[in-house]
Amino acid sequence: MVETKFKQTEFGVIPEGWRESRLSDVLKDFTTGATPYRGIKDFYSGLIPWVSSGELNYNLIKDTNEHITEVARQKTNLKLYPAGTFLMAITGLEAEGTRGKCAILGTSATTNQSCLALSSTDKMIVEYWFYFYQYWSDWYAFRFSQGTKQQSYKADIVRKFPVIFPSDIKEQQRIAEALSNIDQLISSLSKTIEKKRLIKQGAMQQLLTGKKRLREFDGEWVESEIGTIVSIQRGSMLKSSEYQFGNIPVIAGGITPAGFHNVANRNGRTITISASGANAGYISYYKEPIFATDCSTISEGNDYFIDFIYYVLLLKQNDIFRLQTGGAQPHIHPKDIAPLKINIPCLYEEQVAIANILTTMNNEIESLEEEREKYIRLKEGMMQKLLTGQIRLVEAEMKQQTPPKAKTANVYFRRSVLAAEIADRLCEEPTFGHVKMEKLIFLTEHLCHIDIDSHYHRDAAGPYDNRALRSIDSQLKKQKWFEAKKMDKGYRYIPMQNRGGHKKYFDKHYADVMPMFEKIIDTFKSSPTEQCEIVATLYSAWDDLLQSHQPFTDDDILNEVLNNWHESKKRISRNRWQKELDWMRDNGFVPQNENR
Repeated sequence: MVETKFKQTEFGVIPEGWRESRLSDVLKDFTTGATPYRGIKDFYSGLIPWVSSGELNYNLIKDTNEHITEVARQKTNLKLYPAGTFLMAITGLEAEGTRGKCAILGTSATTNQSCLALSSTDKMIVEYWFYFYQYWSDWYAFRFSQGTKQQSYKADIVRKFPVIFPSDIKEQQRIAEALSNIDQLISSLSKTIEKKRLIKQGAMQQLLTGKKRLREFDGEWVESEIGTIVSIQRGSMLKSSEYQFGNIPVIAGGITPAGFHNVANRNGRTITISASGANAGYISYYKEPIFATDCSTISEGNDYFIDFIYYVLLLKQNDIFRLQTGGAQPHIHPKDIAPLKINIPCLYEEQVAIANILTTMNNEIESLEEEREKYIRLKEGMMQKLLTGQIRLVEAEMKQQTPPKAKTANVYFRRSVLAAEIADRLCEEPTFGHVKMEKLIFLTEHLCHIDIDSHYHRDAAGPYDNRALRSIDSQLKKQKWFEAKKMDKGYRYIPMQNRGGHKKYFDKHYADVMPMFEKIIDTFKSSPTEQCEIVATLYSAWDDLLQSHQPFTDDDILNEVLNNWHESKKRISRNRWQKELDWMRDNGFVPQNENR
């Protein structure tokens, strides 16, 4: 690692030796392709790769869905871009849902009009830009995309993108190489997972139909209607007003829980079959107790092994979907499922043996998925450090350089533990949601002087770190502490079955800042979200002026907020900002080293 001095930019602090620039000054081309005339079929019978924006997904493009002829290329005046060109989806009907995604060409190719091509210069390589843009894509979209129903970019807009980068091309190459290596690892795991899924699917086809028998069993199989083997029950209807906070998932037929309750109406090891809506017929399996409502359920029985029944139904998932009745609102009732025919071994032990084989395969896949997720999080941490110069890759140290695995994972986890404690205390407050969570994390991080590796921006909702908040939401759901669920008036944090499981970690990591943390929570517990936004914004502007080591006044702080932040801040009167500033000083919510 190299110790260096840093300077402030709109992307946060970067090494003094790094540069700030507009994209047009460091990359070239900024051109798009076109679509050869579809009326001439021969145009699409050639060997030249032709890229559409739908094929861009932060990937390396080695081949394309369509290929054109040399005649088509010349007639349409298409440029043949070399391998290594950066492509970005900008606009057009094809860009709907893919706008802003990017890729690197792994072969020479042409493109359609929705792909913007950029090439390297002696100032910046596109491989570095590929990863930099990935990391900041949401920020660019918020700041620069145009349109309402279908947002888009234009070449002139992309030219104005700001970017920070090492002056040394070799350092750019090392950063890109380090991130490319972990991308390859993630890709390799994805391929292994897909392969094992196919193997599992093949095993299900063989083992669950009796086509392939386990060596130790030779008993009979029978074909029966599932309704004669198991009891299919309908869940109890539950009105939205009857939902109560608890840790019991409410299963209403969707792919994810509809909410949580404090009682269960089904014990663990229950199969659910969605009863209505677009997912009618969707098969799930819950090992823990649930409250079943808009779904059919199958519970354990003495004459069959529930895991075997689950795998059989999973194999017949498409057949079950075809049982849907109704029009705009399809549904499936127990009477629709009961006639479904399945093959089942008469011997209970054979059912157990088959299910255990499939469960072992399933567990292996889940383990690989967890490993892949670990490397995805590691990549995000590496991007955060490498693309801001917090970790430098210099030639002399390349052999000793290792990814900051332990620290990155630790800080991400600590950040989520803090968020879990805030959610645990405030989730039932009507004013608590995404925005308030972000502001309380910001205030806790700064007033308690803790490092949870956040990078806040001066956006409309700022100080705001969208990437950190998404990471927190993902971790909270993964740990089954809370789910950030979108409601009519924004996101709410809904308790999950492991609520409270973060407590031992919170006590371990945050015991020494408890007095200030308690003060923050008690002060803002019932406060309107707007007050939290005002205080956090003032604190951030105040702290920035302190870091400048220049004298300033309250007017300077207010001018910083109203004129150098975001237009939306002006919706709040200057008088209100001043009153909150006075309140902060009276109550001790001020930046460190404030001596006025």
